[in-house]
Amino acid sequence: MALIKDLKEVRPYDFQRPHQLSRLQLDAITLMMESYLRLASNFLSTYLRTPVQIQHLSTEQMPYEQYVEGVTIPSVLALFTINQSGSGLLESSSEVTLAIIDRALGGPGFGHFAKRELTEIEQTIYRRIMNRLLSLLGQSWSSLMPFEAIIDTIEYNPAFTQVSAEGDLVVVQQQQISIDSHNGTLSWVWPYPSIEALALMLGRHALGREDDQDVKPKSQEMFKLLSKSTIRAEVILGRTTVSLGEFRHLKPGDVIVLRNRYDKPMLLSLAKQEKFHVLAGKVGGHLAVRVTGRTDDNAKHS
Repeated sequence: MALIKDLKEVRPYDFQRPHQLSRLQLDAITLMMESYLRLASNFLSTYLRTPVQIQHLSTEQMPYEQYVEGVTIPSVLALFTINQSGSGLLESSSEVTLAIIDRALGGPGFGHFAKRELTEIEQTIYRRIMNRLLSLLGQSWSSLMPFEAIIDTIEYNPAFTQVSAEGDLVVVQQQQISIDSHNGTLSWVWPYPSIEALALMLGRHALGREDDQDVKPKSQEMFKLLSKSTIRAEVILGRTTVSLGEFRHLKPGDVIVLRNRYDKPMLLSLAKQEKFHVLAGKVGGHLAVRVTGRTDDNAKHS
């Protein structure tokens, strides 16, 4: 047994498996996954045209054979290759997988789906969706390390998805997914060699907690990430109000009079928030605007 620093509790330590991730690293990996799940939920909701919720449940280290013992057969097991050398496994419950495929094909997504293996057409559709989810995961990791993953094979029995040797440790991240009336689980299985590099990078950037103390990321790293972010800018030419009767009789050539004068500044909105007054013009043959000042509300908060 190994004592925690405060000596208030003990935790089991397996001397046969010394290469375990620290709590700091596990917490950091969990934070990364929770951030990614928001992207995955938004993508699936848009793609399937129905609300999809994914909630992270746990991040655990365990021997690979212990994970295999808990897999329900048949489950949909997508084996993927990481950076052309590593490997990982994404397990999804059969019922939720079939509901996703039914939605993707234009079906209602409701009703009972029996536990079964996927047809070849269903495999193709599921593979396409999972590759998109892996691409989003790569975007989440890109600020720390290169990550390219693609689905290799789809199986239904863990005996045919040997991502790790018996006795080796894997990191298992489990989530609950809800789509329409169906609830199921997703499990990401990371062999230690595949997750080690990310865990070291996360620990180095201090994205986590250790000994109940907040560890703040470096301001330079924060600024570097924010500087790459994009924001939508829109210039509002003007506004007016028309009745439905006037709108119904509009035809080419009609003139709509705006409330603002032609010689007054226009408004520049950032992320749908009016921020600046601008004047219209041209630069190099392209339409452009010149910022003349801040809006009153923006100036008050400056």
